[in-house]
Amino acid sequence: MNLTSSKFIIVIVGLLFIATTGHAQDVPASIDAFNETLAPAYIVSNKKKILVIEGFREGEQVKIDQVNVFDLDMETLKYSETDQSVSIKCYSDLDGCVTSTLTRERNKKSYRNRIVFGLEDNASKEEVLNKLRQLLKQMTETY
Repeated sequence: MNLTSSKFIIVIVGLLFIATTGHAQDVPASIDAFNETLAPAYIVSNKKKILVIEGFREGEQVKIDQVNVFDLDMETLKYSETDQSVSIKCYSDLDGCVTSTLTRERNKKSYRNRIVFGLEDNASKEEVLNKLRQLLKQMTETY
């Protein structure tokens, strides 16, 4: 292998590293933006492809939901006027893809087929829908 080939390979590897690193940084920014929209009722984080949703009531943590973002059906992302909530379901063949732990009830675990964000009066449904859609899209593209 000559010197020109070595330089070319180094440049390609460097560009791939920059592209991957830049894309991965979009996920924390999307999480921060989503958290600003839903605080103080929810705090969202991730462990690679696992979305972690902590739910709070009156400042006390009441539940933790965890779901692999690849198990969520983006086509089912919707707002419910009746419940004043935003939800997204698991793919139909993955009943119970969300692990929900109720922290007030001695860490009682259950499995659900969707994640739900109850909205406070000040939360914009369009903003929550758009930010959640963007976060899930970036996570599936990154991980």
